[in-house]
Amino acid sequence: MIFLQPLALALLAAALVPPLLHLFERRRPPAAEFPAVRYLRATEREAQRTIRLQHLLLLLLRVAAVTLVALAAARPVVPARLGAGHEPTALALVLDNSLSSGAVTGGARALDDLAARARETLRASRPGDALWLIMADGVARRGTAAELLDVVSAATPQPRRLDLSAAVATAARLVRASGLPRGEIHLLSDLQRTAFGAPDSAAAGVPLLVYHPAADPPPNRAVVAAQAVPATWTMGSGEVAVTVGGAPAPAAADARVPVTVSVGGRSAARSLVSPGEAAVMAAAAPGPGWAAGEASLEPDELRADDARPFAVRVVPPALVVAAPATGLGPFLVEALAALAQAGQIRLGTGPGAVRVGWPALVPGAAAVVFPPADPVQLGSVNRDLAAAGVPWRFAPPVEREDTLAAPRIPELAGARVLRRYPLRPAAGAEPAGVLARAGDDAWLVRWGRVVVLGSRLVPDETALPLSSRFVPFVGVLVNRLARGEEGILAATPGQSVALPAGVTALVPAAPAGAPAPGGATLPVAGGGPVAAPDAPGVYLLLAAGDTVGALVVATDPRESDLRRASRADLAALFPGAPIEDVSSPAAYAAARFRGAGRSELTGGLLAAALVVLLVEGLVAAGVPARSR
Repeated sequence: MIFLQPLALALLAAALVPPLLHLFERRRPPAAEFPAVRYLRATEREAQRTIRLQHLLLLLLRVAAVTLVALAAARPVVPARLGAGHEPTALALVLDNSLSSGAVTGGARALDDLAARARETLRASRPGDALWLIMADGVARRGTAAELLDVVSAATPQPRRLDLSAAVATAARLVRASGLPRGEIHLLSDLQRTAFGAPDSAAAGVPLLVYHPAADPPPNRAVVAAQAVPATWTMGSGEVAVTVGGAPAPAAADARVPVTVSVGGRSAARSLVSPGEAAVMAAAAPGPGWAAGEASLEPDELRADDARPFAVRVVPPALVVAAPATGLGPFLVEALAALAQAGQIRLGTGPGAVRVGWPALVPGAAAVVFPPADPVQLGSVNRDLAAAGVPWRFAPPVEREDTLAAPRIPELAGARVLRRYPLRPAAGAEPAGVLARAGDDAWLVRWGRVVVLGSRLVPDETALPLSSRFVPFVGVLVNRLARGEEGILAATPGQSVALPAGVTALVPAAPAGAPAPGGATLPVAGGGPVAAPDAPGVYLLLAAGDTVGALVVATDPRESDLRRASRADLAALFPGAPIEDVSSPAAYAAARFRGAGRSELTGGLLAAALVVLLVEGLVAAGVPARSR
């Protein structure tokens, strides 16, 4: 046993007061001189014996009462769960209010149960405790019990994903830095397997109390992917690729589910989709411009993932003029012919035509420029770039295999480059407009409506012409990049995303693609990382007042898999942490504030002192006044 206030033990000296008072108040019975008293001596002896026992009992009760009060003032702590209170504790509550906490079981959301346990713990805390609350936004809130109670009471399921491994690691660091000898982490979650990151030993040695609802999670189906194919549609029609996922009941694992696709606010397609497979659905294109779309399922117990937004750009087919004699190569010529046959481009000359190949630079015209087939002509191409005001130049060729990195052009992801002319800035710092890199070198850049590539699209210089993504990439070149548009970016709520240079605002889009009435404009700084909005949907990218692209914010598909982590999973995820896993409110209440297994006895001692004083009063009332 230890004492939090050892100086208060000096009060034990007060336990000597009752014996001294009893000694000073002792009286001898009065002497009787008349003869009849001798008949009363036997009765007197019996009465004196009873009185002595009563006095002894009073003495012991009074000494016990004083001793109990003195011990309570010293605040003893024992290695057992006996007291009603607890010693000062650093407590970090991780309340999982991510999207999956909105799943309904038995008529109630998982978050309702989790928040109730959090409120109970905050009410059971003491003024000397250090309290933190971590929720889906990842922010560690330090506050009093009353302040954090308000936050918990207002909590709702959020579209963000909470990495529980990272949250527990943050909680462990806060507890260790608190300066208090005792600390605990409470993880209140539905314990999705997919919500945990890599194993982390940051919580080693810190008691981890895990609470999750007792009921099994409900079956769930979700739209985990939806996108227009290709992202830019020409007038007429296009396709939407939809994938259904989630964690179904075993009996329904192979059942197909109905999916509805709407584009521009109108129903465009409906089909039965097998879970785990991507279904491509044909859809009619709306009018030219940007359009917001949605793929949806029938509602189930987790409604937040039953619909998924996507965006599409509808444009007239680009007019393309190519110069085969300048070394384009047969693969690019055939790709342009295939796009023309599919109605995605028009081949010919005229105002606004995209010129492909070199020499292709005409002042004010859209152009796609490749390095020359003959290195001797490199200087001439660079002079043409300078004359057109393009701040990029071809450097001497490099024979080295590299993989392309193009975050905003999925058609280029992972493509190999065998030979390239590195693109260098004409002077000074590298200008904006790099769309793809090979190693450390810029490989694809754009300046206005001029697009420059570091390799010719032939197998000797890149493996791209031999892949199935080649024709779609050529379509992106002429229909989107040469038009000066940024395309469609994707992010999850709150995710850091790099916006193209020049973008100054995000505006929520209505289904038809125009800014939504009453939608709040979100000012941003293009070219740097910004946090994606929390609300899923389509956001238009504005630059100089024009719409140059779209950002699709959709929930993380991992949130749709509600399968729960096991106790063995928890032990592997948090090595070295003493873990207690409970699923009933009573078990959770009994386990919290256990710390290292010690409890403060102050409340129990005060209650015992009160009982002793009540008994002392009853005993004192039965002792004759003269005998006291």
